[in-house]
Amino acid sequence: MAQIIPIGTIPVAALITGAQRELDARRQVYWANVRAGTMRQADADKRIALMQAIVKRLTVTSAL
Repeated sequence: MAQIIPIGTIPVAALITGAQRELDARRQVYWANVRAGTMRQADADKRIALMQAIVKRLTVTSAL
């Protein structure tokens, strides 16, 4: 079973890196899904925009 890590112990820089990695992975997966016809481009765009907003929010918050 995976160990649960308290949220406060993960540095914001690590959260940003993880979110950016997830964004990059989603871009690849969603592109393949759109190309295969299993996802609409509009849905892919919305989901990517959401992840981009998360990365941006973390980045802006870390600068405060």
